Amino acid sequence: MNKLKSIINKLLTWFKTSPIVKAVIVWIVGLVVLAFVVDKIALPIFSGHFAKTGIVPNLEGLEASAVEKALDSAGFKYEWLEECRYSAQVPAGMVLVQMPAAGRTAKLGRTVKLTKSLGVREVEIPDLRGKSQKQAEISLTRAGLVQGEIVKGAHASIPRGVVIRTEPMAGNKVRMGDTVKVVISAGVTTGKVMLPSFEGEIMDNVYPKLEKLGFRVGKIKRVKGENGEMSGTVLETAPKEGDYLKPDTKIDFVIVD
Repeated sequence: MNKLKSIINKLLTWFKTSPIVKAVIVWIVGLVVLAFVVDKIALPIFSGHFAKTGIVPNLEGLEASAVEKALDSAGFKYEWLEECRYSAQVPAGMVLVQMPAAGRTAKLGRTVKLTKSLGVREVEIPDLRGKSQKQAEISLTRAGLVQGEIVKGAHASIPRGVVIRTEPMAGNKVRMGDTVKVVISAGVTTGKVMLPSFEGEIMDNVYPKLEKLGFRVGKIKRVKGENGEMSGTVLETAPKEGDYLKPDTKIDFVIVD
């Protein structure tokens, strides 16, 4: 037992006095300190951990001048992306999407990418006159519209089951997804009066003719003339000429302003 204690004491004395052991201990301590410095100081510096950060403001629904002012004040840069998107909720010209999102923490000076809204997408109602009901439905679907109520109407030349017109009328622009009423010929004219063509006539001269036929004036839309027409000249009507209509039907006019 005494011999074992003697051996242990000799080993301890050698560890305390040996330069090799001291060097190993110093080397191990140095590695530990180096690892600590790298992990806690060097890496955070290189990764930007100590860089100043800020909260990205909410920009959605704001116009360009307000957006740029808000980002400048918050310490961020901005970039307007070329690609824009349609939106039924956000008006045209306003911010629709932002990256990073509002409320995110980001390094000051970071660029916030912005996408503008194009507003509600409008489409032109196609001319369905002369098409079958099925063809009309397909054309409306392709245009991004919905076929609404099917109304039976009379017409002198358009066969039964064929489209006479749409309401609103062809050429009008409406929001994508809107419903369009389709008037289908019933081939019946009994008790109805054919609407003549008033195109090219002055509106003041149309009133007595319309009254004599038993119709009433509906909405009047004024537009700029493109071919030097006189003010008040009728360009088109809705319903169209040739339609057989019930007495007291309202006729809408498009005239030159």
